[in-house]
Amino acid sequence: MNSCAGLILILLGLFLKASSEEISTNAYYLELHIEAEAYENFTELLKKLNLNVPDGQNTATVQNISITTECNSDSSGQVNCSCNENYTWSDEVCKNYTQCCTNDQNNKLCTFKTPNPRAMCLHKNTVLVNGSFTVLAEPYVRYFDDPASKQYQDFVKNYTEKLETIYSRLTWFDTLKITKLRQGSVIGEFWMMITSPERFVSKDLENATSTLQFTSNATFDLNVTGVVKMTMNPAFQKTLNYSASVNITCTTPEDLGKPEWLFQQNASNPKQITSGLESTVINSNCNSTVYIKATTEVWKGTYKCSYTKSNIRYIASQYLDIALLPRIFSTSDPQFPDCRQSQKRFQIKVQCIVPDAGEAYQIDWNDKSITKEQPALLGNGLISYQAYKIIYCDENKENTSATCTFKNRNNQTANATININIIHATTKVCPKNSEWATAKAGFTAEKLCDFGSVGLKTRNCLSNGQWDNVTSMCVTRDLSDLLNDAKDLQRGLGIVKENAYNIFDRLRISTEQQTVNSFANVNASVDVLATITNASKIQDSQWDAKVLSVIAKSTSNLLNGSLNDSWKSYNVNESLASTYLQAIEDVINQTYLPTGDTDNDLIQENVQITIYKGSDANSTSINSFKVNATCQSNSPTVQTAIKNLASKLPNNLNKQETDPSDIILSVIADNCNKIKLELRKDRLPNHEMYCVFWNFNTSQWSDEGCKWGGVDNPNICECEHLSAFTILMAKEPIKLLYNEELTYAGLGLSIGSLTLCLVIEFLVWNAVVKSNIAHFRHTVLVNIMVSLLIADCSFLASPTPSSNPSNWCLSLTVMKHFCYLAVFFWMMCLGLGLLHQVIFVFVHLRKKVYLGLCFFLGYVCPLLIVVVTFISHNNGATGSYYSTETCWLMYKGVLKGSIYAFLLPVFVIVFVNMFTMAIVISRILKPTLSEGSSHDEKEVARSIVKTVVLLTPTLGITWILGLFMQMLDLTKQPYAQIVNYAFTFFNSFQGFFILLTGCFGEKRVRDALLKRLRSQQSVNYKSESSTRMTSITKQK
Repeated sequence: MNSCAGLILILLGLFLKASSEEISTNAYYLELHIEAEAYENFTELLKKLNLNVPDGQNTATVQNISITTECNSDSSGQVNCSCNENYTWSDEVCKNYTQCCTNDQNNKLCTFKTPNPRAMCLHKNTVLVNGSFTVLAEPYVRYFDDPASKQYQDFVKNYTEKLETIYSRLTWFDTLKITKLRQGSVIGEFWMMITSPERFVSKDLENATSTLQFTSNATFDLNVTGVVKMTMNPAFQKTLNYSASVNITCTTPEDLGKPEWLFQQNASNPKQITSGLESTVINSNCNSTVYIKATTEVWKGTYKCSYTKSNIRYIASQYLDIALLPRIFSTSDPQFPDCRQSQKRFQIKVQCIVPDAGEAYQIDWNDKSITKEQPALLGNGLISYQAYKIIYCDENKENTSATCTFKNRNNQTANATININIIHATTKVCPKNSEWATAKAGFTAEKLCDFGSVGLKTRNCLSNGQWDNVTSMCVTRDLSDLLNDAKDLQRGLGIVKENAYNIFDRLRISTEQQTVNSFANVNASVDVLATITNASKIQDSQWDAKVLSVIAKSTSNLLNGSLNDSWKSYNVNESLASTYLQAIEDVINQTYLPTGDTDNDLIQENVQITIYKGSDANSTSINSFKVNATCQSNSPTVQTAIKNLASKLPNNLNKQETDPSDIILSVIADNCNKIKLELRKDRLPNHEMYCVFWNFNTSQWSDEGCKWGGVDNPNICECEHLSAFTILMAKEPIKLLYNEELTYAGLGLSIGSLTLCLVIEFLVWNAVVKSNIAHFRHTVLVNIMVSLLIADCSFLASPTPSSNPSNWCLSLTVMKHFCYLAVFFWMMCLGLGLLHQVIFVFVHLRKKVYLGLCFFLGYVCPLLIVVVTFISHNNGATGSYYSTETCWLMYKGVLKGSIYAFLLPVFVIVFVNMFTMAIVISRILKPTLSEGSSHDEKEVARSIVKTVVLLTPTLGITWILGLFMQMLDLTKQPYAQIVNYAFTFFNSFQGFFILLTGCFGEKRVRDALLKRLRSQQSVNYKSESSTRMTSITKQK
């Protein structure tokens, strides 16, 4: 800044512009003394005045003369000065005369002592340039560290002249000064002031800087203030109310493009402001505005808008002050005063705990009897405002309260009430338990989390005087800070793309710690994922694919088996797993997908992310999880296989309980309308499988648009859309309608029929059994009937296994296993006897040999099979030998389980008996083939039918349907249903069919039975006649 010597000016400050032959400019400040009466004439003269002023050998023109400051001396010799319109006191005046620059005094009278050449005002449009230049060809020497050295001073003088030569050509150039040299080649820091009552032209500064860069072989970095004007509604000078709305506008004299908005709080790193949940940025020509929806502690700080044009930054900044209100946690010590003790008077410490935000609150308590104490710092960024309240037990109050009220600088208030529940002699309580003091039944005890964590721990004291489980919402400090940073991005503080890697990497580190093993920490971790993806959607930006490596690791860590219990809260909430799954899909959607091979870092223990180019999309797979998908798409396809999550989601479909697969496969691609998936799930027989996707709208699995591949392709799914898929298996097998009722009805009728058949055999035995063959046949039939009768009774005795004692279920299983095997072995004896009779017509069986063989096969063989099976399956252990749900043998897969100790012998015997029946039929057909008589053919056909009907029940041929049942799954409709109903009908009614074919179907048995019944009737008739004759004789 220059002053003109030789001029003694007292009243008036003039703003002068000097132009030399080098077209450089400078601003001069002069003081003039004039009479007050000449003021108006003088100011009119100034508007027209141009002066030619000699400047050494050159001539300068003085023009644009303006009045900046007006002063009047009073009688005491002091000078009262004021700034004219568009001018304000200089920084030097404000520093030395602070009373001149208060909000109420600015631009008004200010009193100085005479003389005071520094009492001047500067134009409000003064532009300050803070910059640095880097001299590329100049080495840095140690002398530059000392400002007093000649080398330092020569360098500064040289480059000051270079800079002034160019920058002095700027209109209203005022002052330039180099302030510091530092290392990095040679970097010089300088500032420059341009007093600009006229409109500033950025192009002039850019051209001057470009010229300097060329002539000085240096690069320049400039920050310009004073060009951009920042205003706020309400005004910056006021402290804003808490939770108010505010808009901050930056205005430029010309179009400088879109600015970068920055926010800085205390000494933290600046964050860029963008549109978010709480802020909106709107840009227009020469204006940019940030709208803050609610002023909270988050938004208290310094705001800066920065325009960048030709490597020059035009900056404006202001501090936004907000009168804060706290979030209050209130408690008392003790929480439940115990008046059962001898103590009749309690001094209760009541506390209102708030974050230490640096706000000077005025604290009031509603009860004047409460004694205040000094606030205490608790650590963790909390401060406790505490007081003492007296409670008298003899007043017999059930409860009392205390209310704290916080008032900020703008007289806004926030309060919290502490309810103190008192324990009396008749009060039911929960006794002291570990860190939890005695509590009153029906109320909740609360505690702040331990140091290093944020949140609360609560525990309900139930009405019965028992403690409930502890509910902890304590989140580690690292996770809490991480979640707050993610929420800042969501609010609009920070660019997601620039901060994503840091957020996800910190999440990876947090999830690798042992401290994450709690519901609160898992919930906070999932919240971080959901929050940052939501922020990315709001900003409509994507992060780089390199972020996926840390995403895969952190998300996989959350699904480790050690954290399974941490996903469960005492308040059952299955939405956490749904939020996690949604976040995974959103993370992929918000990633800019590269093309190329899969990155190995994406393969983690519980999460595997695979990216394929469009040309490879038809063969996408994730082999380590044994799942794959085929999608017709030319765009990149991303598959995310997630293990150990399905069990954390609701596993029902259309109100039917299901068993989920271990893997959920999420597929994301563009232009893919149909997808084929292979999902691994071990399927049990007759259990329906459902190809489903997770419907985020209903928070349920849905099979809409998906089709299962059927029993032949049990792991294949085809869907008409993309989502997160899995395959579910019904917990219960398919139930045939009325099949159970048909079974019990048939068994009941069979038991009655077998009982009747045994009675008939007893009645006609002597009349029918008159040859060895007849004796053999009826002996076998009786043993078949007895074994089947016991087996059916055992079956009926175990319809509801859960209601029977465990040992009873085991006994019934053994009994059924033995008796049903005995039935089939006796049927085999019957078939072998018939086969011998047909083949060896003239060779007769010896009675002892045949019956001995039959009894060995009929009882010893089944017994051996049962004993060996029992011992080999953990001595009849539950779940190994038998199932307590069915009281029957176990099926564990193909040729696995104790059930095959029944099925294999049965099917072997059935095939042997079918062979026997085939031989019998072939013998019947031989005469027909030789004779060729049509009449005989009909007779033979009737004989064949009769043979099949009579032999099928007693030889157990209908059990061949059981083989088809094993081959046909109930999901194969309708064939499997037809076979199952046929099997149930023929075999549950087997006893009835044996009665019809084995008893009533044999003519000798019918004749003997009729003869027995007639003889009995004759005996009854004779007895009745004899009685009648005796009665008549006596009457006579």
